[in-house]
Amino acid sequence: VPACLTALREAGVRTAVLTNGTRAEQAAKLNRTGLTHAGPLFAAEDLRAVKPSPLAFKDACRQLHAQPSRVVSVGDRYDLDVVPARASGLRAIHLQRERGTGRIAMGTIRSLSELSGHETLR
Repeated sequence: VPACLTALREAGVRTAVLTNGTRAEQAAKLNRTGLTHAGPLFAAEDLRAVKPSPLAFKDACRQLHAQPSRVVSVGDRYDLDVVPARASGLRAIHLQRERGTGRIAMGTIRSLSELSGHETLR
């Protein structure tokens, strides 16, 4: 994750965190993992709705002063992260780390190392 954040930052990409957890829980997790530089944190209490509501994504974009169509969301839960992000107008990438036998859907990556060159970021 740190290498991915560095590569994105060097490419001029802003990053943020959207979570259904509380601000205190997520801030502690980011601190514990050394990811405090991940960007603005949008926790459940900061938003008018929580995932999987598309409103959570729209509200975070509003607070970032970003057009949803210019935002790329990366999430590991297809139902909570990808579907509502796309429903709110964001471009979404599914981070599917598990090596299953199922087909990999378009817009899916296996590792964050694939993200910086991903076509969705262009």
